[in-house]
Amino acid sequence: MQTLFRPVLLTLVASISCGWAIAARADEKATPAHPPQAPKGYVLVDEETWHKLADEPDRHLERARAAFLKSEFRTATTEIRKAGVHLRVAASHAGAMTKLELTQAEHALEHLAHRVETGAVKSVDELDVITARALHSLADDQYRKAADAWRHHEQHVAGQYLRSAAHNLERATERTGGMLREATAEVSHNSRVLATRMIEGAEFARDEVGAGFEAFGRQIERVGKTVAPQVTGSR
Repeated sequence: MQTLFRPVLLTLVASISCGWAIAARADEKATPAHPPQAPKGYVLVDEETWHKLADEPDRHLERARAAFLKSEFRTATTEIRKAGVHLRVAASHAGAMTKLELTQAEHALEHLAHRVETGAVKSVDELDVITARALHSLADDQYRKAADAWRHHEQHVAGQYLRSAAHNLERATERTGGMLREATAEVSHNSRVLATRMIEGAEFARDEVGAGFEAFGRQIERVGKTVAPQVTGSR
């Protein structure tokens, strides 16, 4: 099957008080011959690079957790807010199905950061709950983008989004019960294998891909019932 990839550029905000931020939109009309000009305070990053940043929210949240456990609350606060930036960006170009839950997850991270900053958070368990919900919302959005790209015969893009979704869903269940964690790890592993084949341009029956997406979608729902109760209006 032919691999397709859109020449899309994303606009990145250069910096905010907590470090840096990504925000804005995809411009499918951009071409290498006529690159868009970024407004002052912005830089541009191509979509391929953006996909490479998909693991960043998890990294920031893991650093926040480690810092909290060492009572380094200022560092924890900064890292939480950096992760929140990624959710804000995802929400800015999310579909109707996931925009609300991404926005609420980002607001929850900001509220958590404020409470850590003021010393109101006494247990790392609270960080874990908010972290799981944030990563699940990202995984859900990435999964839907992967499915949409596949429907539009954009195999390369679909694989990238599916790989990101698999990572974030698995991380969302990292500190949940054993059965949920183990089942998610298995589904995520299978999805990463499928995603890699898609990115590499492998040929396979569409039924095979469909089955993979269905399995991942079912696990997204199972995990959501535990770590991220449904947001009113998000479905």
